[in-house]
Amino acid sequence: MYKIFGFKNDEYLGKVAEVEFSIPKRGSYAYLLGNFNAFNEGSFRMREKDERWSIEIELPEGVWYYAFSIDGNLTLDFENNEKTVYKRLSYKFKRTVNVAKIFSGEKFYHYPSLIYAYSLGDLAYIRFRAIKGTVKRVFLISDQKYEMRRKAQDDLFEYFEAVLPRKERLEYYFEIHTADEIIDYGDFKVDFNEQKEMFKPPIWIFERVFYQIMPDRFANGNPENDPRNCIEFKNITHHGGDLEGIIERLDYIEELGVNALYLTPIFESMTYHGYDIIDYFHVAKKFGGDKTFEQLVDELKKRDIKLILDGVFHHTSFFHPYFQDILEKGKESKYRNFYRIIDFPVVSKKFLKVLHSNKSWVEKYQKLRKFKWNYESFFSVWLMPRLNHENSEVRKFIRTVMKYWLERGADGWRLDVAHGIPPDVWREIKKDIPDDAYLLGEVMDDARLWLFDKFHGTMNYPLYEALLRFFVYNEITAEEFLNWLELLSVYYGPAEYTMYNFLDNHDVERFLGLVRDKRKYLCALTFLMTYKGIPAIYYGDEVGLDNMDIDSMEVSRVPMEWNEKIWDKEILETTKELIRLRKRSKALQKGAFVPIFFEDRLLIYERVSEEERILIGINYSKKEAEIELPGKVKILLGQLHGERLPPFSFFISSL
Repeated sequence: MYKIFGFKNDEYLGKVAEVEFSIPKRGSYAYLLGNFNAFNEGSFRMREKDERWSIEIELPEGVWYYAFSIDGNLTLDFENNEKTVYKRLSYKFKRTVNVAKIFSGEKFYHYPSLIYAYSLGDLAYIRFRAIKGTVKRVFLISDQKYEMRRKAQDDLFEYFEAVLPRKERLEYYFEIHTADEIIDYGDFKVDFNEQKEMFKPPIWIFERVFYQIMPDRFANGNPENDPRNCIEFKNITHHGGDLEGIIERLDYIEELGVNALYLTPIFESMTYHGYDIIDYFHVAKKFGGDKTFEQLVDELKKRDIKLILDGVFHHTSFFHPYFQDILEKGKESKYRNFYRIIDFPVVSKKFLKVLHSNKSWVEKYQKLRKFKWNYESFFSVWLMPRLNHENSEVRKFIRTVMKYWLERGADGWRLDVAHGIPPDVWREIKKDIPDDAYLLGEVMDDARLWLFDKFHGTMNYPLYEALLRFFVYNEITAEEFLNWLELLSVYYGPAEYTMYNFLDNHDVERFLGLVRDKRKYLCALTFLMTYKGIPAIYYGDEVGLDNMDIDSMEVSRVPMEWNEKIWDKEILETTKELIRLRKRSKALQKGAFVPIFFEDRLLIYERVSEEERILIGINYSKKEAEIELPGKVKILLGQLHGERLPPFSFFISSL
């Protein structure tokens, strides 16, 4: 069941509720799951209270979806009859879950919290919320009268927005027009300089376009360090890529135009992907070791290319020295509280006998997965035991590792399974990290609980969900797509400009392989490059790299293709032009998003700053579209012929 104990105004998110979730106690451990943590264990661990598992969290008002995990098994709340099927294409989740309606009953709402009143670039944004269907028009009354645009709606509320020229301070109230009366609401003040102090992302981030690389799959610069004695299966093998290979390809990377790299884990591990770290303080020998990392950092700084590393702090490798100490010493190990140990011994003698046998890794895995182990792990994989984030030594360890590599030249971190680690851990760690380091969390669903005082941005899976539903599966209309975009804007406020936006990455299929048409791919890429947030290219997308013909998470991890003869030159050149445009346009980096026309799979919108207006059109249909242009425009990129836009094509122009 869930109980609401009260509401309060949060300085970041506006009105939030204090909510207790609980379920009768059974099993050895329990977690609260929901779309606020992508239904992932680890972050919201429940406590025993009066023969129940219980936890209290704060949630913004709205409709939320939740369930429980008991001993690793998703469990519904049988005391709550409200259920629904919750589906997310972006992380392949479709389950029956419970519904929690968090609502104070307040008809109108505004509070000068960060998502309701903020400035960015040369503009200021004020938002207002009302129960759906109660308001006809809303005006912001300040130095003048501004009519507020009806921006978006969700299950309970409608949201309105006014965009003003940048100001230092603002005193204001709202004039609300209902069907029956005109109501003056509030007497508010906001100091935008104080608001900016609450959320200070690194200033360098806005001008960046990221390029994600899986080092093993990119380029082999030194065959002598190719790995041996590592975990390999039929389709999960090392390809020998390393940091020397990246250094050798920096001219290519620079010519592409990207100016920030995100590398998946580069530390010592047993797998090619590196998400099972054995040593956090050394670059893996198979990737070239610490000296090669120093060389890479030096070369990147010469070219003004930023670098963020992948931090895996939800779990470690089974073969990490701390966990090995637990295997050896059991209850006497000083690291027994470093992990989520359920009982001792953590594995049986039969388990160890198979693990250390001469069988192939395929045979070992098939046998080991049938054994029981007495510790929590990532997705119930024995290789990745979960850390105990309530332990202050674990938090200190995470902080130490992050600072260690920032001091050695990294410019930020992408934090793996960030939604599986308690938010207060990230809040505590962020306070000790330099302000110019970009902190990016992997949060695969609603990210509101993870922003501002935890991360500057997250991997924007909710945006990716909208891209899939509109561009790939045709599940939503242009109007619904726009509402999805505008809801994210309402929920995230200024943080939407520092979200990491992508069409694909190492955990999902390549977008080109999904749409099976490069015209469609380029339409989606154009949207990505001209929308709010930090755009990212996954290695090989720029040359038309496709998915592998396998049914697993490995589908998008095909090795980079360096044979230029089989590159898709049209995709490559269009990608380069889009990156160049993005890097030089302040309107695309920090400007307002102004929707003009979202109907019949035709998207027309502007990005606007004080000195620049960019008009973008995307015709995502089989029919030619007629475009009404607002006077003279300068076509910067695309296929606009007079005022006709061909099927599955786009244009970008300046006004």
